[in-house]
Amino acid sequence: MDSFENVVKIKRNIDEFAEKSSAKELSLELSEILGIPSNIVEKKLKQIIYGKFDYYNFQPKFKLEHNIFDSLKYFTLFIFYIFFNNLSKFIIRSKQNVSIILDNVEGEYVLEKFSKILSYFEKPMVLINKLNFKKNKSYKKIIFLNIHLNTYSHNTLKNKNLLILKFLKKLFFESKKNNLNFLKLFFPIFYTYLKYSNIFYFYKSKYLIHDRIYHTCPIRNFIFKKYGGEKIICLQTHLAEATISVFSDIDTLATFGKEKDTIQKLKFLGGKINNSTACGSLRMEHELKDENKCSTLEPIDILAIGLNPAIWRGTSNKILEIYYEQMKWISKISTKFPKLKIVYKHHPNFTGDKIETKFINSSNIKTIVKPGNNLNSYHYLMRSNLVLSFGSTMILEGLSLGKKCFFLDPELKNTTFFGNLDYLKQFRISKYEDLETIVRKNLINYQNGIMFEPEKFCLSHKEVSKKVYEYISGIN
Repeated sequence: MDSFENVVKIKRNIDEFAEKSSAKELSLELSEILGIPSNIVEKKLKQIIYGKFDYYNFQPKFKLEHNIFDSLKYFTLFIFYIFFNNLSKFIIRSKQNVSIILDNVEGEYVLEKFSKILSYFEKPMVLINKLNFKKNKSYKKIIFLNIHLNTYSHNTLKNKNLLILKFLKKLFFESKKNNLNFLKLFFPIFYTYLKYSNIFYFYKSKYLIHDRIYHTCPIRNFIFKKYGGEKIICLQTHLAEATISVFSDIDTLATFGKEKDTIQKLKFLGGKINNSTACGSLRMEHELKDENKCSTLEPIDILAIGLNPAIWRGTSNKILEIYYEQMKWISKISTKFPKLKIVYKHHPNFTGDKIETKFINSSNIKTIVKPGNNLNSYHYLMRSNLVLSFGSTMILEGLSLGKKCFFLDPELKNTTFFGNLDYLKQFRISKYEDLETIVRKNLINYQNGIMFEPEKFCLSHKEVSKKVYEYISGIN
């Protein structure tokens, strides 16, 4: 089937399930215990259920079957956090005001990307989600807090212990009755409530910022504003590819460019967005902070940009078929025009693909996964005349630089990436003959062909952090 339609089908299935009596009643009961509106608990539940869908199974399905060992595991985790929250009354902590909170930092690469924005604030806080996170000594004024070590607060569960235990008993029996692991589904809601209630109670800020649409959290957003937070900004870092765009919950979305299709697609996939502002690409701003490095690279005629081999590959048989088809196109171009310098820049997460290797080995394409000399994909982008990809965000970023950039989309079937994003139609190449024509026309001339407004796709990478800061601070 159609890739985008498959994702929509899964989304609708979750909507229907969430309306069923068992799930609905359990969500309502937990919302009353925690003091969170039921629609927010339901939205979080939908996000969790979606995360349990296995696109790669021989028969793709939700991994939610009741399992007594799993049930006991999550039953134990519930008891563990209830017990330690009761003990936490002996821990003395003081409240602090911080100027901004950066959430969901899983590695230093995320922190580096946001460092310029944080530098505008006097007392920034960073919430890290990895126990082995290595702190760079250069970030002296930042307060670091590990979210998994800050889930304990006696007040969080005050007068709620007995209600939660009764709810836990109900989860256990409903799981067995429905052959569904409700304990596994509702524990993350309980844990998220504990985690953010404690953090935002002790650390007050008007502003919270994060990236990656698929990391949005309705419970976090609700609790942050409950304790006085005013603005929550999610920066766009990728195309609204369907598999990572389901059930988002966004206060303000900072988009790449001045278009509205992304917002409409997120809403169509069950998302909520209160506001939006166009800021450009924060990642490109960071990666091109030293543009002089570009001069160390030889000019490139055609740059093909690879993708993160994520779950989009499991959305249909057709999407894999056309993915390899566009690889054939690039290989065919290299054979037809042997004097052209063609570079295939893989995503850093690329671990190899036998079918791709077969096409590459029969061509004169140079492949790069992790370049040395502190070079990155954006340096290659700057040195390229024509840029192609099956679905990389860098096509939009390249357009903002005035580059000749196109998506290779055989038969226009890459719908999980481009479904409902009509503003990208003019940059999708659907036939090999069209690609060859573009190459033959001296790598195309926009004045002679497609006319476009770069800011519609992505703003300049200059001063992106400043734009975000000015939006957060309400500076016109």
